[in-house]
Amino acid sequence: MDSLWQDLKYSARGLHKSPGFSATVILTLALGIGATTAIFSVVYGVLLRPLPYPEPDRLEAISEVNHRGTFSRLADPNFDDFRDQNHTFEAMAKYTTGGVASVVGPAGPTRTGVNSVTRDFFKVLDVHPVIGRSFASDDAHPGAAPVLLASYRYWKEYLASAQDLSPFKLRIQDRIYSVAGVLPDQFEFPEKTDLWLPVELNPENTSRTSHNYLGIGRLRNGISVAQANTDLGIIAQRIVQQSTEQGDYLMRSAAAVPLQASLTGRVRSPLYILLGAVGFLLLVACANVANFLLAQAASRWRELAIRNALGAGRGRLVRQFITETLLLSALSCIVGIFIAVGLLRVLLALAPEDLPRLAEVTVSWPVLMFTAGISFLAALSLGVLTAVRATSGAPGGTLVESGRGNAGNLRSQLAGRAIVVAQLAMTLALLTGAGLLGRSMLRVLSVDPGFRTDNVVTMDLQLSEPGDLKPNAELAFRAHESQFVSGLMQRLHGIPEVQQVA
Repeated sequence: MDSLWQDLKYSARGLHKSPGFSATVILTLALGIGATTAIFSVVYGVLLRPLPYPEPDRLEAISEVNHRGTFSRLADPNFDDFRDQNHTFEAMAKYTTGGVASVVGPAGPTRTGVNSVTRDFFKVLDVHPVIGRSFASDDAHPGAAPVLLASYRYWKEYLASAQDLSPFKLRIQDRIYSVAGVLPDQFEFPEKTDLWLPVELNPENTSRTSHNYLGIGRLRNGISVAQANTDLGIIAQRIVQQSTEQGDYLMRSAAAVPLQASLTGRVRSPLYILLGAVGFLLLVACANVANFLLAQAASRWRELAIRNALGAGRGRLVRQFITETLLLSALSCIVGIFIAVGLLRVLLALAPEDLPRLAEVTVSWPVLMFTAGISFLAALSLGVLTAVRATSGAPGGTLVESGRGNAGNLRSQLAGRAIVVAQLAMTLALLTGAGLLGRSMLRVLSVDPGFRTDNVVTMDLQLSEPGDLKPNAELAFRAHESQFVSGLMQRLHGIPEVQQVA
């Protein structure tokens, strides 16, 4: 323990004596570690982090397989058969995605993410409201009193964080809903959803070729994905054989895919490629640092030879070098974490809005452990390389050479040149990939869409419909809507900067 403390004190003293060298090494390593950590934060948050539900490995996305062999959404009667006839799922539900509606509530009208789900949707995810209740059987049939579940965010912003939900009524399209419950904080599935409605309020579409819903199921204990796929395939074949509907829109089979893979499948390869690219960047940074360390070690031949001659064995000298690189890497790791936090903010600001699980991307403990791990590996490899090269010569020979003013060593020079060659090769690979990507991007941007997009502004607009549609109320509302839009377009025409309105 005492010798380790001595090594640390000696290493810190050496770094203090060469502030320029120390700052260069720390900054170089920190940039590589920071970039790698930032990208790994995205990879972990999107691809590797388990879904935030109990036993997420049992959650499966359920889809039909069409005549092209690709996945498609579920038709109502097909989902009913899968739910009622399967022997492998504990529960199954269907849901919509991407819904945005005008919601009139106590805080005024808002444009809010609204999606419809079946009653067992939250049972599948094993998610329970923190206030109020979930959907019951009495809520899930045509003609039932409309109720909904609200997100924790919507509850705080628009329902005043009230514990008593009974006074709140929300108008969505042609219905007025009561708020039955509030879901836990951070729960957001499907993404950007704030209000969940029971899909059973509307009559089912009886067509087996009308694909409107996504499916989700929770496997029974001990059931594998392969068994579930076999089970669904048998039911699908039975449906195809017995259905009176035919043609390309009728499914050919059905499949279950782990929910996490289903949500992130389209971004998996690009993110891993990006992680590999910054991994090369870290290797380039390590190559730079290795050259710096070898150059510094070359100036320490006389010191090393004297210490060796005084009884410090090669193992003792190697341990000293490793301690020095561990200290450098530890400092680089700390600086790299700050760089990673800044880079991650930039990446999240530039990320496409449809990137799945974006809200879960953060510098978490697993990410910090990854950062510490790569810092330790970098330190160990750099320390061993430098120590082996610096202590490879005989003490006596080193003293003679250092006395003649020659602090270099031919083998160290060859090692440095080999590192430079490897560094150039990795840099060339990165530049080639970046060039190909840039050329592809330029080709995409140079494609003529057939119309002009410059100075064009678009707007989404939806008027709130009356909650109680009486006879002729629909016609009256449509007339009011048409009159409103016509007046709006006239007012937009009156703006001096506006040339055309459509």
